[in-house]
Amino acid sequence: MRKIIVGVFALVAAAGFAPGAGAQTLKVVIPQKGAFDTSIVDFGVKQGFFKDQGLDIEEIFSQGGANNEQAVISGSADFSMATGTLGIISLYVKGAPIRIIGAESTGAPDIFWYAKAGSGIKSIKDAHGKTVAFSAPGSSTNLVLNALLKANNVTDAKPTATGSPPGTLTQVMSGQIDIGWGVPPFVLKEIADKQAVVVAHGNDAPGVRDQTIRVNVVRLDLLQQNRDAVVRFAKAYDKARNWAYSDPKAIDYYAEANKIPRDIAAEAIKHYHPKAQTDPYVIKGLQRTLDDALEAKRIDHPMKPDDVKGMIDIVWKPGQP
Repeated sequence: MRKIIVGVFALVAAAGFAPGAGAQTLKVVIPQKGAFDTSIVDFGVKQGFFKDQGLDIEEIFSQGGANNEQAVISGSADFSMATGTLGIISLYVKGAPIRIIGAESTGAPDIFWYAKAGSGIKSIKDAHGKTVAFSAPGSSTNLVLNALLKANNVTDAKPTATGSPPGTLTQVMSGQIDIGWGVPPFVLKEIADKQAVVVAHGNDAPGVRDQTIRVNVVRLDLLQQNRDAVVRFAKAYDKARNWAYSDPKAIDYYAEANKIPRDIAAEAIKHYHPKAQTDPYVIKGLQRTLDDALEAKRIDHPMKPDDVKGMIDIVWKPGQP
């Protein structure tokens, strides 16, 4: 039975999987509950793909950013999904016991920024002196927003951490935040009803479409003590990802989770979540992300990909045993 855990958990025992043995429990922190790409693990749980690998997954839902990072570092979770590459680099260079096991999103076709209709804000170029939302420090929305503002020479905006898309929408519509951030299906209804207008898309930022902005991360001690469990997790994740883009039932799950009509769910996946975006096996644009980390003062000196090569361990790829 699927469990949603919101507290702090003990470390997972390092017992290996053998046929007939009890399933090993792994705790996975997942940001932005309801977004399609962050639902891959949930789909795999529902379809039994992790059970097939001898794994019992406990899902911890968060608002992303530091919440994800600290859950893994503290031992409250074993895996952190869809975590901002910017934040992970910052932690790794400080010695945090974490490793990237795969990309979660390359490019940002799913992220957009919007303003309340009638505000006079029509594009990100109008963000001068305005509060502009991102989810949490070190998150992918933090990285992409910085790139958007820089590309448009907006030096006096006020980037503001606002948490989840629903909470951000409330702040925008109430006038607390000038420009909000969102991912489908959140805010699509308000845009369709002309209550809100889109002012920028994530891939508008130069280079972002070829940059891995979110990654999947594992606790280092689990990787060292029970690599087999991490490999089995990666295999189940791969199966769930492929299933999500091939079985119409994934649209049903997505629509149900967000309480939206199925046709809207299908359109959101089609236009905002291309499968290529979620390829786990290639980390792209790492030098650009390191440069972004330096500019954002997440690292204190220039670095090259070779300086952080130990941070990445793609534990399994299709075709491997």
